[in-house]
Amino acid sequence: MEVAVAQMPRFSRVEEGVAWLLGRVPRVDLLVLPEYWLGARALEEGEFGRVVSGLVEVAGVVGGVVVGGGLAVRRGGAVVNVCPVVGRDGLLTWGEKIFPSAATGERGWVSPGRRLALFRAGGFVVGCLVCVDLLYPELARRLASAGAEVLVNPASISADRRGLWRAVGLVRAFENSVYVAAALGTGYRYADGRPAAGGSYVASPNGGLVDFGEEAGVYTARISRSELDYARSRRRYLEDVARGAPEVDLNTHGL
Repeated sequence: MEVAVAQMPRFSRVEEGVAWLLGRVPRVDLLVLPEYWLGARALEEGEFGRVVSGLVEVAGVVGGVVVGGGLAVRRGGAVVNVCPVVGRDGLLTWGEKIFPSAATGERGWVSPGRRLALFRAGGFVVGCLVCVDLLYPELARRLASAGAEVLVNPASISADRRGLWRAVGLVRAFENSVYVAAALGTGYRYADGRPAAGGSYVASPNGGLVDFGEEAGVYTARISRSELDYARSRRRYLEDVARGAPEVDLNTHGL
């Protein structure tokens, strides 16, 4: 399967972001956008509808499925970070950010999500974890146990966290025998002044990593069925989990 990650700057208008994508995207099975590519603001339902319509156009050029990043959307009196999954015929499904970030203050205006997206693209089963949800291993394991073979991670991180994000992606990929494709924003600053400087990557289930640097662009990688099969037959982590953990005693001292 051919996967592309869009390492995007931020745009103030949907049409600007869509035009940027249309000038760069190749034909791939799966395209992943970063979190908050329209800025860290809440979209009304009408603007979110325009996002979906624009991504339908992008999906037509790509020929595959587009994961539209993580976008704050106002719904029913609350704001939820939504990850839309779009095909040429419209919105296919969507996921939500389960744990908004406490460190960036997001938790003060974005409510916890309740829905993880799991879908098929290019013959693979794909699950979406938005930004810091990748740091919760329980969520990644839940998706992998439900059949996910690829985890996509639309994210917005500061430049000083790039090394950490690569490490987390490598661990999630290895411990779950999945690929992790992270799309990160670039070329803007957080409210506290820290720069976002890319760091998008694809991590393999066998410890490999392709890092796409800092520059804005759309970058591609090939995901291999044989590498996935090798990881799962050699390590059996998911088989162990499916059988259930053995009863383990907690042997404490001085507590």
